[in-house]
Amino acid sequence: MLMTIHTLPLSGAGRGHLWTSLKDGFGAGFRWAAPVAMTVLCLWAFEAKLGLPSLAELGHTLAALPAWGWLGASIATAISFWALGRYDSVAHRHLQTGLDGAAARRAGMAAIAFSQTAGFGLITGTYARWRLLPGLTALHAAKITALVGFTFMATLAAIAGVALVLFPPIQGFGWIGGLLLAGFICAVAASFWFPSLRIGKLRLRWPSLIALTALMGWTLIDVVAAGTALWMLLPDTVQIAWSTLVPVYLIALGAAILSSAPGGAGPLELTVCALLPSADTGALLGALVAFRLVYYVLPAALACGMLFLPGMGRAKSSAPTDADLLGARRTPAADLPATRACAEAAIIRQNGGHVQALGLNQLAILDSPQCTVAFFDPLSGHTPEVFAPLAAYARQRNGSACFYKCGARTGTQARKAGWKILRIAQEAVVRPTTFSDSGSSHRQLRRKLRHAEKAGLKVMQAPASLPIDQMGAIDAAWQSTHGHAHGTTMGRFEPGYLAEQRVFLGWKDGRLEGFVSLHATPGEWCLDLIRIVPDAPDGTGHALVRTAIAAAALENVPRLSLAAVPDHRWAKHTDPGLRRFKSCFAPRWEPRYLASPSWPQMAVSLIELLRLVHRPGPVQPVLQTSSDDAGQTSDAENDLLDRYPAHNELEQNEIALRAAP
Repeated sequence: MLMTIHTLPLSGAGRGHLWTSLKDGFGAGFRWAAPVAMTVLCLWAFEAKLGLPSLAELGHTLAALPAWGWLGASIATAISFWALGRYDSVAHRHLQTGLDGAAARRAGMAAIAFSQTAGFGLITGTYARWRLLPGLTALHAAKITALVGFTFMATLAAIAGVALVLFPPIQGFGWIGGLLLAGFICAVAASFWFPSLRIGKLRLRWPSLIALTALMGWTLIDVVAAGTALWMLLPDTVQIAWSTLVPVYLIALGAAILSSAPGGAGPLELTVCALLPSADTGALLGALVAFRLVYYVLPAALACGMLFLPGMGRAKSSAPTDADLLGARRTPAADLPATRACAEAAIIRQNGGHVQALGLNQLAILDSPQCTVAFFDPLSGHTPEVFAPLAAYARQRNGSACFYKCGARTGTQARKAGWKILRIAQEAVVRPTTFSDSGSSHRQLRRKLRHAEKAGLKVMQAPASLPIDQMGAIDAAWQSTHGHAHGTTMGRFEPGYLAEQRVFLGWKDGRLEGFVSLHATPGEWCLDLIRIVPDAPDGTGHALVRTAIAAAALENVPRLSLAAVPDHRWAKHTDPGLRRFKSCFAPRWEPRYLASPSWPQMAVSLIELLRLVHRPGPVQPVLQTSSDDAGQTSDAENDLLDRYPAHNELEQNEIALRAAP
């Protein structure tokens, strides 16, 4: 049969489209062919340099392995895959898929078993996870696979670095281990200070320190168990110390993963034999074949059964817990209870926090990249009930949990619950209804007030319409003198934020000299912002606060907080003038604590809080609700209500009863 091929002239656009198609096709073919070519190249190099044993020799080596070696390697393999399943749980929590339970762990084990044998890990791993977890989208499955692969290589590099420093298989490999370890430490530090990275419209969020620690632990268990499985399959003719073989296996595993060869075949064997030149090559290859049977073929067969036999390995449904039955609700910061005990909880209106109900208890919470911070004491509910749910809530985010600046009562109950507590601050408190300037304890205050009065300073409560422009100029002048304003745990200048506070202004000759703002509830006022121009009359700050105390007394407010000052070993080096200023009012000093489930979580929380205070993000404007919008909810709020159902009527009554005096 004769075929005639007619050629047609192509336009410029047609030629460009053809070239693009050919280029894309070539690139895809190369990506598929390169791993296979890598395997063939490594096997050719192996044969050329060392020589491959015959099938009869391999069979003899396998038959000579003792039964206890096969059994021990199988147990070590099971431990390795158990750790890999936990690895997937950490990845699911990082991406907030809500699927970090037993089913996700089984899917992770099966996906790794399948992909490490089939090769092309990103594709095969994504398919396996998507297939085994019905609630997981293909996009999320790809993100999980990419995150697992990337973080595994990073933590493997760190572990290999430590192993090479402690047990170098070849002279001079110690400095390579040092470089790997130093690179990992620098990467972790960078991920802490810059927790997210933007690439165009793509935003990448690095795993938290808690997540990295967990990933490091699971990776260590995985690779040590896998290396032990290989060591237990060594024939009697190969005498290699465990401490020598495991670092070699770590390096070989990294080479195998980077090659993307199916099962790492070729790069793994070539690297192991190259790093152990004194060992019997034939016997060592026999051990590697046995290792592949135990660590690759057997898990891959089980994974294929899970993938292609529906129902195999499916998780059994568990009974709902008390937390499941009670439900939860996450609401915006604007929904803070107006009658809350701690007025300062309103700080979450500016720092991105929210109100979180855990069972029947409500907390003012900020979710940061590293930890979940519960501000002050619980807003409502029974305090002993909040500690376990708060720790679980933080664990679902791969974060540490802490109570920040909680009172002595909450601190005592936290200690009874097994949490660790640390005294970090003292809060200055006065009683407006009984406050008086008389007495020796207020001598310094009276002197400052006289100075302000002689200078002609007039202090008054701000009207509903604030002089925002003038106040903004004062804030800018204050920052030029004192440096940028700290944030997260303390307020910053923002018109919507100030509009919800009590504000007092100090005037002299028609010029605004300074202002203070206070969070206000019926039971407490709390000092927030103090902004004074550098050349203001002496005593301006004292006069502003004294006027606020008098206004609180007129409204029968029983408690006014001058906010807290640091109270720890290095406190005397942190703004001693602030303590002197508040001491002029002879306040009652109340201790404030940081509470966390463990000392490591306490350390992470402290470091994260320092970062958040000294390197806060942009000021988040407080959105004002007009009267026309009263009683209506936005689309975002409706989405929150759908995702976090409200308490039922019985639970609301229980909350009200517990909040009653």
